[in-house]
Amino acid sequence: MSIRPILRSRLTRFLALTAVLVMAATQHAAAQGNEADGKWRFSLSPYLLLPYMSGTTGVGDLTQEVNASPGDIFSKLQFGGMLLVEAHNGTWGVALDGIYMNLNQSGMSDRLPDRVSWKVGMQQGVVELAGFRRLTGWAEVVLGGRWNSLGSDITIETVLAGTRSQSADETWFDPFVGARLHVPGTGKWNLVFRGDVGGFGVGSDFTWQVYPKVGYRFSKLFELQAAYRAMSIDYTRDISTRVSDASVPFVYDMRTFGPEFGMVFHF
Repeated sequence: MSIRPILRSRLTRFLALTAVLVMAATQHAAAQGNEADGKWRFSLSPYLLLPYMSGTTGVGDLTQEVNASPGDIFSKLQFGGMLLVEAHNGTWGVALDGIYMNLNQSGMSDRLPDRVSWKVGMQQGVVELAGFRRLTGWAEVVLGGRWNSLGSDITIETVLAGTRSQSADETWFDPFVGARLHVPGTGKWNLVFRGDVGGFGVGSDFTWQVYPKVGYRFSKLFELQAAYRAMSIDYTRDISTRVSDASVPFVYDMRTFGPEFGMVFHF
């Protein structure tokens, strides 16, 4: 199936912006004479995100608002894992970040008089690959992409219609562009702010992330970190469900945000 004109336009703008940022980064670094030692350094960081989730998810004509706190999520969490691996040589860097959560949320709804109860199950995986190019001693440009995989199960029990269920699996890729800023002269403290935007209709209609982080390095090897991550994904597509080949809307319009804690091992 050919790419729609609006999708082609968004992709063209994204590629043009990428080219401009890369050229600007190269020229600025050359003008500053910022030379790195060329030695690659690596870090491995398992971490824990305590997420709040707020938004709407749905398959076909069954949609449900989700408002979950960390307590709600961890009480229903069946399995989860989070890991960040990064390598850099002072000028260039690359990072691989992975998150997986398998959870359920249920409750009662008063939006419609005949709706009695609902249950939403989500199996969500996000793998992010990001490349970094240092512009100055404190600023980097970020380019990359996120592979999103989501399984959604929605069950609604009503007085009039009984029990209705819809299930679907969807996978998509979101390119993104952003920046990472380091606060200089902090000694053992490591203060970083990162932000990015993406999707551009390639996968999500739009996605953004804000990610401030603070770390304290006890030794050459070990660092403790605390952060606050906020991410929004607005994704809508027509798909086939697990039980039918008919095309139905799949909606995932969700904000995930909350504190994050991790340990970093430097090599």
